[in-house]
Amino acid sequence: MLSFGRTRRLVRQLDRHEIDLVLESGRPDGAFGRALRRAGYRGRIVSFEPFGGDRAGVRRAAARDTAWQVLPYALGDRDNAWIRRLDGMWEDVVAPGERVLLHVGHRPELPEAVAGAGEFGDDLTLVRADSGDDLTLARFGLGDGPAPVRSGAGAGPALVASGRAGA
Repeated sequence: MLSFGRTRRLVRQLDRHEIDLVLESGRPDGAFGRALRRAGYRGRIVSFEPFGGDRAGVRRAAARDTAWQVLPYALGDRDNAWIRRLDGMWEDVVAPGERVLLHVGHRPELPEAVAGAGEFGDDLTLVRADSGDDLTLARFGLGDGPAPVRSGAGAGPALVASGRAGA
């Protein structure tokens, strides 16, 4: 999880990219969303958490926040009992014109979550994955892959800007 200072820097990046919706998967305790709120992010949050247990933490945090919704499945590249493709629910979750950060709590799940965005992948303004305390930023050109924008030390979380909405 990011420290408060690093979370503030992330929130400044969200402001710079005019992000007004964070789609968050993989933090069932609600820590990422709570950290964003403490650091000043006021946009909408939609958390995807498929299992009981720890999910109660994110549900409690969201219950006190009218701009935070929790859906009972994970994001992935296929639909099954506990996993949903983002493209199949995009229009139910994302309002027209919203600029979106897709945050995935576990880096190995990022490719599946992005693949599940399907035709809406280019509408993801930013994409981020946790893997430590450092922050890495990159920008997607139109179809030419990620290029670094800013990097923290080490191999920390990836944050990349994407195609149409982020260009």
